[in-house]
Amino acid sequence: MSEAPGTHRPQAPVHTPLHAPLAYRLRWRPEGVFPGAHPGHGEGMEGEFRRLVPLLRQPDPRRLDLRASLRDPFGDLHVRQFAPRRAVAVAALVDVSGSMRFGEAVRGRVADLCGLLALSAVRSGDSFALFSCDAHLREEASLPLARRRGLEEEVRQRLMAVRPQGRGTAGLMEATERLPARRSLVFLVSDFLMPLDELDRLLDALWRHDVIPVRVADSALEDALPRWGLIEIADLESGASRLVFMRPGLRERWQMRAREHRAALAHSFARRGLRDFELHDRLDHEALARRLLEG
Repeated sequence: MSEAPGTHRPQAPVHTPLHAPLAYRLRWRPEGVFPGAHPGHGEGMEGEFRRLVPLLRQPDPRRLDLRASLRDPFGDLHVRQFAPRRAVAVAALVDVSGSMRFGEAVRGRVADLCGLLALSAVRSGDSFALFSCDAHLREEASLPLARRRGLEEEVRQRLMAVRPQGRGTAGLMEATERLPARRSLVFLVSDFLMPLDELDRLLDALWRHDVIPVRVADSALEDALPRWGLIEIADLESGASRLVFMRPGLRERWQMRAREHRAALAHSFARRGLRDFELHDRLDHEALARRLLEG
């Protein structure tokens, strides 16, 4: 599944300027002590108003609501109860194995995506980490959790400098051990051409986190295939190449195999309550914004 038409000439990646940070909705109420933008678990002194409760139930006169207490026909005192807002950790686990070299995906739209995610996280008061992986964790193309100004450009520069290479994505499993123990928001970015049993093990290792799979795709792999002609097929992970005479029947089998693989991926994600986001030839900011707000 790592083969690609060798006649496709690499082009310089086209970068779009980072837009305004995107809001994202969590599917859980985070715990922790760091204030942030997300409604958290438990109670706090400030945050999102939850309800009024009797003073005897929550004996904290600092939150006394005089107006509600004066309206109570039984003369009971009421205090305001708030849901605290907490920060979370956001991480991007990026596949930089050889197959991701096709179309300069990592240096282009993947770098744009991760830069935008870092910007959005920092502006929300969250921390962001980048882990680039092939058969091993690529330390030179990774960044630990941070929430400093300018982090988005550091993320983009790291990904623009990395050269995808090698076989395998075992480094993604290694990266799961670097994630915080608390539940985090994790973007798993890959073309997902690895064996499905390997993907299942990876997803199982991320069980405690809220995972958004991001499938990197390129229209040149399917839509741009000729019906007739001699094309060069290259395995971007091993470097081997061969000539293939493309014809309608072979083209249809190629496309059918790709559709079957996508269906198997969707099934593997759905069994864990996950739904992927497709990152095609260019980052679609509006589609990404909609997906993040869905949680």
